[in-house]
Formats: sequence, C-alpha cells, structure tokens
Amino acid sequence: MKKILTITVLIFMAAFAQAQLMLDYKTIEGIVKNEKSYFNDIVELFNNDDPYIDVDDIALVYYGQAFLPSYNPGKDANEKKMREYFNEDNYPKVYETAKSILKYNPANLDALFYAWISSKTIGKSEEEYLSYVNKHQEIISMIKTYGDGKSSDKPFRVVNPEDQKHVMLSLNIDNEISRELDTETLCNIIIVEPSREFQARRMYFDISLYLNNVSK
Repeated sequence: MKKILTITVLIFMAAFAQAQLMLDYKTIEGIVKNEKSYFNDIVELFNNDDPYIDVDDIALVYYGQAFLPSYNPGKDANEKKMREYFNEDNYPKVYETAKSILKYNPANLDALFYAWISSKTIGKSEEEYLSYVNKHQEIISMIKTYGDGKSSDKPFRVVNPEDQKHVMLSLNIDNEISRELDTETLCNIIIVEPSREFQARRMYFDISLYLNNVSK
C-alpha cells in the first residue's frame, strides 16, 4: 500500500500555482515500463469498476496506454472494422469488435462508446451496459479535471485525436468550424460555437502523445 501511495504521488505532483494539476508523462511512462505489476493492478481495478478507483488511477490507465506496444492510434484495423459495422447497423459485430479492442486497450474511448451503444441495442444486461457508460464518462471527467481546454497552458490532453469529439460532445459542442495544429505546443486548436458548458470559441487539445508516436 505504501508503494502504491508513493507512486501515485509521484505521477501527479501538483503544480498549484493556478490550481491546476499537471500530468507528468515521463513518470507515467516509467511506471508503465518499469512498474508493470502496479500498472496492471490499476488496470484491473478499472476493468472491474472498483468503487475506490480515483481520478489519478483513471489518468494512469488512460494516458498509460500511449506507452504500451499496442498503442497504434489511427492504424488499428479493429477500430476501422468497428466503425464500419456501426455504419452498417451490424450491432452484434460492433459489440464483438469493441469488446476485443477493450481487452488490449480498456481505456479506448471509441471502443467504450461503441460497446455502450451496441450492448444496449442487442439487449445485454443493464450492469454491463452501465459499466461501459461509467468508464467512458469517468475518462471524460478526468480529462476535464486536468485541463479546461481554453488555452495551450491548460489544454484537454488526449491520447488520440479521435477522443476530441467525445470531450466536445460532453460540453454540448457538436459543430467544429475549423481546426489548426500549433506546431510549437502540439495542440489542436478547434474553432467552435460556444455552448453553455464551454463559453469560448477556441478549444485546445494537447495531442503530443499521438504526434510523438506518429513521428517514430
């Protein structure tokens, strides 16, 4: 227990100058690669909907995926199939494919979303359906805990550009006017119509983990 607490503190040492927690990607990478047993324990807690899992644990599971060999955003054949099945209204196949993705990437927001929709559509248990809903919403809430998306200093941090739409929809933003990449901060700057939940026209997403992976 002492080891777990120590590691958690190291990952999420707070920089409270502006009451904003700062994520330390280097420390997360070190844990994923060098503290595999601990990381796997946290992933298991997440998978099992442990009631005591906290925002720091969820952040470790979500951002930690960027340092796994299976991290391949935009190039995963299963993700492509999943979306194709969804467009064909083939919900049993959507469900099957989403479940297969979640086995090696339990924090994949697209897979959680499609598992959520398909499990409800094909009549899976309410317990299973709500498990996907809760995991999806917990990740979105965590992302918004570590940034407000209103500047490159406090961007929403995502491991995959596909995750941007999930955050946007949670803020009742469904219309992207334009976007550009700030090559200095590695932030996508998306111009949007403000909503009651997000009263700004520019929304900032840090996609540095994705871009660093693509450049390898």
